[in-house]
Amino acid sequence: MMLNCEDMLEIDSEVIMYLRNSEPYGKSWENWAADWCNWLLSIPRDKNPANDESGINCSQNQVDENVWFLAGTFGNYIPVRRKCTIPEPKALLFPIANKEDSFAEDIDIKEEELLSRRARTSMDRLIELQLTVDGKRVLNLKKYRVLSVFFNLTFPEDNIYNVNPGLTRSVCDGYWAFLKPLPIGYHEITFSAEIFLPKDDPVTIQIKNCPIHGSVTKEKNRNSIFKIGVTYELTIK
Repeated sequence: MMLNCEDMLEIDSEVIMYLRNSEPYGKSWENWAADWCNWLLSIPRDKNPANDESGINCSQNQVDENVWFLAGTFGNYIPVRRKCTIPEPKALLFPIANKEDSFAEDIDIKEEELLSRRARTSMDRLIELQLTVDGKRVLNLKKYRVLSVFFNLTFPEDNIYNVNPGLTRSVCDGYWAFLKPLPIGYHEITFSAEIFLPKDDPVTIQIKNCPIHGSVTKEKNRNSIFKIGVTYELTIK
């Protein structure tokens, strides 16, 4: 059967991603999501890959022998483009959109179940979700929603959320991409999401009070939409 041009621009998620019910490299998606959050939030603000518009911090704390973590942003209305060189063969793991909550950030919450409920509520308000890999739009992304296991998280000094450093308990919910290793060469990955933020919601207030969100606050107040948009220019070598 011949494919037309439109068909060539789409690809099913299961062709390039690990199955949602699988355990890539011996761990569930729920545990991988916790590992990713630990990776990102343990990196101080000035080196944090999600607070980086060029990709210069892409290799920070990449210690897993099988998986390379990519970062999104903490909200952006102007798309971010990053360049990153990755040693092969590495699978790629990143959230297209996610919400992490911890007792250090959500000081009004004292129970783990309420932490996970807040994270889930945020992701229930997802409006849009997109991922393209090398110009092909990846289909069926909503199958890849993951609520992580609860995990211990240690915030460093000068952490990204400006909370008290030290040990806390955390959980995250979101839509994830877990790409199988890409061939050696150049690849382009673009992902974006939009999430509705009610005006007086605790998460909306949390974002407004967090210095890392900076210039997105004005746009968010006007639009009530939280946006993420990132393109990675990857060189696999």
